[in-house]
Amino acid sequence: MSRAASPSRIHWIDYAKALGIALVVLGHVLIGVKYAAVATFPVAAESVIYFIYTFHMPLFFLLSGVVFPISKDKSFQSFLKSSIINIFLPYLIWNFIFALLKNASPSPVNVPVGLADLPYVILHPVQHFWFLPYLFIIRCFYWLSERLGGARGRAGLAAAAVIWYLIASALDLQEAIDPRFYMGAAFFGLGCLLAERAGILPRISRAAILAGTTLIWFVLAFLCYRYEVPALRPLAAIAGVGGTIALSFLLPAPERPWTCALGFLGEASLGIYVSHGIFAAAVRIALVKAGITAFSLHIILGFVAGMIFPIALVVLANKAKLSPYLGLGRNWSSRYLRPGGLRLAKPAAPAGGN
Repeated sequence: MSRAASPSRIHWIDYAKALGIALVVLGHVLIGVKYAAVATFPVAAESVIYFIYTFHMPLFFLLSGVVFPISKDKSFQSFLKSSIINIFLPYLIWNFIFALLKNASPSPVNVPVGLADLPYVILHPVQHFWFLPYLFIIRCFYWLSERLGGARGRAGLAAAAVIWYLIASALDLQEAIDPRFYMGAAFFGLGCLLAERAGILPRISRAAILAGTTLIWFVLAFLCYRYEVPALRPLAAIAGVGGTIALSFLLPAPERPWTCALGFLGEASLGIYVSHGIFAAAVRIALVKAGITAFSLHIILGFVAGMIFPIALVVLANKAKLSPYLGLGRNWSSRYLRPGGLRLAKPAAPAGGN
C-alpha cells in the first residue's frame, strides 16, 4: 500500500476536497462578477451557481465528519488545540482581514463592512466565513456526544441531526438558527457514519454509483432550481456529495503529476478557502480599472488568481513554519510534493494536512 493511501492520509479525501474547493472558488468568482455588475451576466451562469451551491458545502461538512472518528484528537487538550489552530484561528484572522480590506478598499465592494462593524465581525461572519464557526461548534457537539456515549452517542447525534435536517427542509422552516447549521450537523454526522463503514467503499461499483448519483443530483437540482421544492434540497445535496466521492474513488492513485497536483489542492484547501476571495476580488478590481468587462476573462482570471495565489501563500507559510500564525492551520508536509520544492512527485513526505 502506498503511503498516500495509508490511513494517516486517505487520498480520495484529498481528491474530494480538491474538487470541492475548486467549486467554491468558481462559485464565488461567478457571484462576485454578478453582483459587481462589471459584465453582462449570462443566464446559464446563474444556473451554474445554483447547481454548485446544491452540494459543495455539504461535501466539506461530510469530509470533516469522515476524518473525525479516525483523528487523534481524543483528549480534550488535543481536541481543543486542533480546533483552535485549524478552525478558530483561521476564522478569526481571515474573517477580520476580509472585513478590514472591504472597509479600506478604494473601490466599491459587493458586501461592504462599515468601520463601526469591524469589532463585531467575530460574531457576524463575513460572507463565506460562516462555515468555520459552524464547523467549530458542530465538532464540539460531536466530540461531547462521543465522550458521553462513545460511537453510539455519536451515531445517535448524527441520526437526530439528519432527521431534523430532512424535516426542517421539507417544511421549509424559518427558525432563529441558520438552516445551514442544521445542514452542517447532518452532513458531518453522515461523514462520521461513513467513516465507520468505510470498508464498503472499495467494494461497491464506483462507476455505477457515479453515473447514478450524478443523474439523480442533476434531476433533483434542476427541479429545485426550476420549481423550488424545499424537500428535494437535502436529497440533491446527498446525491451531489455521493457523486463527488464516487469520482474521487475512480481517479488513479497519486502517482502521476496531475493526481499529485489534485491531492495537493486537497491538502491546501483550508488556505485556499480563507484567502481566495481577496485575490479574486483584487483581480476583478484591476480588470475593471483597466476597462476590461469581458465576462469570460473575468471568470478565468478570477478563478486562476483565487487558486494560484493562495497555493503560493500556503507553500511559503509551511516552508517558513508560520501557518498557525497566519491562520492557515497547522504546519504540515505535503504527501504530494517533493520535499523542498514545488515539483510534483510520488508521495514521499510525512503525512500532513488541514
